[in-house]
Amino acid sequence: MDLCHIRNSEMAEQYWSYKGRIVFRGDIVKDEEGQFAVFTEQGASASNMAAAKFMDAIARMPGNDGEDSDAIGAYTQVRLSDAKKLLGPDVITETWISLPPHRRPKSWDKIVDPVCPLLLNLYGHPLAGLLWELFQEEILLKVGFEKVKSWECLYFHRSKQLFLSAYVDDYKMAGKKENIGPIRRDPLPLTPGTPCYY
Repeated sequence: MDLCHIRNSEMAEQYWSYKGRIVFRGDIVKDEEGQFAVFTEQGASASNMAAAKFMDAIARMPGNDGEDSDAIGAYTQVRLSDAKKLLGPDVITETWISLPPHRRPKSWDKIVDPVCPLLLNLYGHPLAGLLWELFQEEILLKVGFEKVKSWECLYFHRSKQLFLSAYVDDYKMAGKKENIGPIRRDPLPLTPGTPCYY
């Protein structure tokens, strides 16, 4: 399903921008026999309001600063073929989708109800949030962040003296002012061809 909306619509028109995304319609998923599919009850970690307030407090301390950012191409950086590595071999089953007519290649014009395999993690898939969370955590650990014990989605980089709250595709970083810019600009080891997401 295609979605489109105006970002900053509550502001003056000069600040508007159009944002679109394609969403996996999880409410109509069926198995190979036409029955509604049942997925495991797994999801992403919950946001922690205390962590957000903690980040704001850190950012306001002398010598510190803070920034917010969104992931670029969140979810779709994860290939569903990699999901087995993140969740185990039996968790993700092969998923086939039908594309809306305006998204189909011309070569499909004569095919009745064409379908194709879903290759990338897509917003709306029942496991999309969990897959993205595990994928991003693996990257954050590789670049020196450590998970803060007992705090969901909160990480600490000891040598850079930075905290990072990573909730789905929203990031909040706070800590030593001179280290925020360099760590944001350093390329992270993402899937080849994808942009740095912080």
